[in-house]
Amino acid sequence: MSDKDLTQYVGRLAEDFRFFLAELWLEVGLPDPARHQVDMADWLQTGPRRRGVKAFRGASKTWITIAYCLWRLFIDSGERIMLVSKSEAHSKSSLHMARQWIKQVRFLQHLSPDKKSGQRDAATMFDIGPCKHDRTASFTAYGIGGQLTGARASVIVSDDVETAQNTLTLEMRQRLREQVTEFENILIPGGDILILGTPHHEETLLDRLTEGGYTFRAWPARIPPEGMEVEGIAPLYEVMLSEGCEKGDPVWPERFTHQELSEREAAEGRSVFAMQYMLQSQMADDIRYPLRLKDLIIFPMTRDKAPVTIAWGTHNDRGGPTRLEEIPSLGFGTDGFFSPIMYDERWMPYSGTKMSIDPSGRGEDKTAYAVVSYLNGYLWVKAVGGFDGGFSEQVLEGLAYQARLHNARQVIVEENLGAGMFTQLFEPVLQRFFTEPGEDSEYPDGWAASVEDVRVTGQKELRIIGAMEPPMNQHRVIFHPDVAHNQDLQKQMTRLTKDRGCLRHDDEIDALSLCINQWQDYMSTDPKKHAEERYQRFLEDELREHYGAMGIAGQEPRWFTHND
Repeated sequence: MSDKDLTQYVGRLAEDFRFFLAELWLEVGLPDPARHQVDMADWLQTGPRRRGVKAFRGASKTWITIAYCLWRLFIDSGERIMLVSKSEAHSKSSLHMARQWIKQVRFLQHLSPDKKSGQRDAATMFDIGPCKHDRTASFTAYGIGGQLTGARASVIVSDDVETAQNTLTLEMRQRLREQVTEFENILIPGGDILILGTPHHEETLLDRLTEGGYTFRAWPARIPPEGMEVEGIAPLYEVMLSEGCEKGDPVWPERFTHQELSEREAAEGRSVFAMQYMLQSQMADDIRYPLRLKDLIIFPMTRDKAPVTIAWGTHNDRGGPTRLEEIPSLGFGTDGFFSPIMYDERWMPYSGTKMSIDPSGRGEDKTAYAVVSYLNGYLWVKAVGGFDGGFSEQVLEGLAYQARLHNARQVIVEENLGAGMFTQLFEPVLQRFFTEPGEDSEYPDGWAASVEDVRVTGQKELRIIGAMEPPMNQHRVIFHPDVAHNQDLQKQMTRLTKDRGCLRHDDEIDALSLCINQWQDYMSTDPKKHAEERYQRFLEDELREHYGAMGIAGQEPRWFTHND
């Protein structure tokens, strides 16, 4: 490259952060910036002094943030950059990445600290080679909870300081806002403050900062579908529509395809997806109330068996509706119940059945219970109810009867009262319902159940939604018709929000979510694949038992053992 070309190249790097970003990523072996990333880079360079980026999870905000900090130092060695991250560990990681890029990228190597002259180069700060000595390092990195008071900066970049953990309570959200407000006391007059983040709460810090004078631009994961508005959305999305893209299309299809986004929405739940991928902090009612009756499948499973596979849908293969008008719906709008569009004629035993108990027993709350079986990636909800009367003998007997009625072999008790006192009272009553093999024709192998206390933590509403929304969104929760008719449960499900204390009574939904959560580790399986594999094992076991009973074990048909 000639001197003239080199001068032009350096000039372009300094004038255009978009070009700087592309060249930097080329040097470190990263792919070319995606279209939305180039658009973010332009906004970071040209936006007002107090500006912000709202972008979906996985949009590469942190890498763009680090590149922007280095660009500011590249064009002005006198800048004092402060990068604030969600934790000290995260801030150190970002600063380490910046140092690695300085070493690796040819046009940044002159920024390396000169230790011989006494320049600083530590885990949380460093000076750049061309800078003049100052009590403040060229580049410092802090966690949002660190000691910011007394620091000085000409550019403050806040990188994803809002998390699900630091926004749980009103007090925590107020504290976070106060910490970010402290930036104003750190900023050198005439400097810039940039806020990059993803909403993690309906009362997100990003909205509060907008009210305080910050200008945000938003990059959701999809072009917003019909009826959805994203405040401050980047003009890029209108350009994409004018070029032939459709509403609902992914903005970064090379990484986040339709299928990938749909899978994430199903796995994380509609409300989380709407907030963290579509940047919907002010949610519509259908997202504010995330548990919908129409996501369930209604089917009369038996005590011990259920279909090998089952499928949800609003219309069957003949085009007829599957909506169950005979079950009154207390959901909002057109919400209601649906039968399956198909279910396998083959039935097999559940992998297991568990019962959960929420021994509230105070005020108007009931001692609630739920019974849930698991089979092939699906949760079969056989019973949900409650008893008035606290810890009375009648209540304990009623719970024990329900456990045996539905063949639950494990009972989970929410330990929220009396330090295990309920379990101590319940176990001897439960044992009276045990049967020995051959004692009861209904239970030829006998019946017994274990009891285990489980301690739960965190805000109740978030815990319930976190347990129930993902499997419901994936249509993997099946209610027995008797459960669907439970109007108390319907009310609690359909009125539940993430707001603390949103329900006057939450006994039955709490018990159900506890039981569903006990099966969480089993839900990562692929229902169809697991169903076929387990049914084949079940069939082989049945055949072995059959031939064993005939006294000809070891003489199974050739197809049974043939592996060609």
